Amino acid sequence: MNHTAAVLVLLLLVSGGAWAGGFHNEDIGAKRMAMLAVIAKADDATAIYHNPAGLVLSRGTSLYHSQSWFFIDMGMRMYDSKGILHPTSGRELKPSWNVGFIPFLGVATDFGTERWRGGLAVYAPNMYGAAMPEDEPTRYHATKVLFLSSRATASVAFRATRWFSLGANANLVHMYLTAERFMNPLVLQDPDMRFAGAATLAPFDARLRLGGQAWTGSWDAGVLFEPLETLKIGASFVAGARATIRGKARLRYADGARESSSHRTNFVIPFTLKVGINWEFAKDFEIAADYRYYHYQVFQEQRTRLSDPIMGMEEFRDPKDYKNASNWCVGLLYRVIPSLEFMVGYQEDYSPIPDETYTLDNPSRDQRGISLGVRWQPLKRHRFGLAIVRNWFDLVDVQTSRAIPPANAKGHATNFEVGFDYTFWIL
Repeated sequence: MNHTAAVLVLLLLVSGGAWAGGFHNEDIGAKRMAMLAVIAKADDATAIYHNPAGLVLSRGTSLYHSQSWFFIDMGMRMYDSKGILHPTSGRELKPSWNVGFIPFLGVATDFGTERWRGGLAVYAPNMYGAAMPEDEPTRYHATKVLFLSSRATASVAFRATRWFSLGANANLVHMYLTAERFMNPLVLQDPDMRFAGAATLAPFDARLRLGGQAWTGSWDAGVLFEPLETLKIGASFVAGARATIRGKARLRYADGARESSSHRTNFVIPFTLKVGINWEFAKDFEIAADYRYYHYQVFQEQRTRLSDPIMGMEEFRDPKDYKNASNWCVGLLYRVIPSLEFMVGYQEDYSPIPDETYTLDNPSRDQRGISLGVRWQPLKRHRFGLAIVRNWFDLVDVQTSRAIPPANAKGHATNFEVGFDYTFWIL
């Protein structure tokens, strides 16, 4: 067996998780999902995440909860070394299941003052799981992946003048990863063996399981300018952080033999810069635009250390070569009556992952999407929101993968999202 090649498989799993432009999914709250552009006017507790300075737009004390659900429709075929697509029948390879989930629970308050605001929230801006069939060639890339990034945030905002406000967050960040895939010496020696029958490969398959978690801290800062009553300009900076994922790596061979080790894997969360504008250009009509920049070029290499050698290796590195990424979006809001708002939006999101380091456990591509939603406040203390988003991923056509085995593939994907929220004002 090619020991170096086999052990590099661990790195593909360590980098598991799904994101497009950024490490965290931005679709928190019905207004964000419906209008997409909210940085300049995040007017509920989700300002804690989108722009803490936006808390000044809220009054009283409110409890807030939102959920966002994501479902990907994805199909692909894989290239062999001769450029032939498999399965040769034209049948596509699809996940057995996949789902993403973003819960948010928060409270925002004005402390009974005109200038000060505060907030507390717990949420998971990235929670994604997927499984690929265990009897297809993709089992040598990934069979199961679950990645969870969650945060607990304390937020404060201050209106310094009528037209200028600022806010800041302190975050406790937790990351959790578990992933599985198969390894096979025949495939490691000749990647085209992935496409051989199960009778040939199954006696040599070994199941690799990897898991771990990490804790770290981070901070955010935001500003809000209101030069006119109808014009708002917001900006937020999300600080990057470094973390070390610690956990177990276990390998079980077909004959029952096992190898195990503890691992420590360095992980980088890039910093993010967000800017946005919101303009009420006519009575009850608002137009908004946001831009997000993700500094992913800091993620050039993944490094893992093992407490006990696996296949003779104690330390290994994997190139990532990520580039910087971005997202831009525009949105329109129409207030039919004071208690009822309709919103639509459009966005484009650009992935940081180059073809050379593309992997099936993180199949992020550039994407475009549209959104639609509503917020309704039937009673003074109750408001409900509902939104849907549809994203289309760029066609996957990777033929220069450096993964082992190569993740050269051709395919397509769309993403459907649905979200809802509820606000209850205590005071």
